[in-house]
Amino acid sequence: MSSRSYRILADENVERKAARYLEKRGHDVEMVVDVLEPGVTDETVVEYATETNRLVLTGDDDFLSKGFPTLFQEDGQMSAFEVAEIVDAVADAMSQSDLEQTGGTKLVEGWI
Repeated sequence: MSSRSYRILADENVERKAARYLEKRGHDVEMVVDVLEPGVTDETVVEYATETNRLVLTGDDDFLSKGFPTLFQEDGQMSAFEVAEIVDAVADAMSQSDLEQTGGTKLVEGWI
């Protein structure tokens, strides 16, 4: 469990199980499918995340390429547990404000 926690908005392509693991580790997680309409645009997701001070956890590289503070799961092959482990490792290394200033990061196994 990380010494820091993030406020996260998990995109539609993120497993609910990953959100649960993150919550158990102390992160504040909302799922796009719970707080916004299914199939909303990326812009709507970004607006909501900005208004609620959340990082977007996603497998959609559009968020990262636009420079929005993103936790990007590149290959989609990581288990929900691995995603939570890596987010925790990133949180140990970078505060949410540090991550926001850099525009996000790719979640890769090298983080753990």
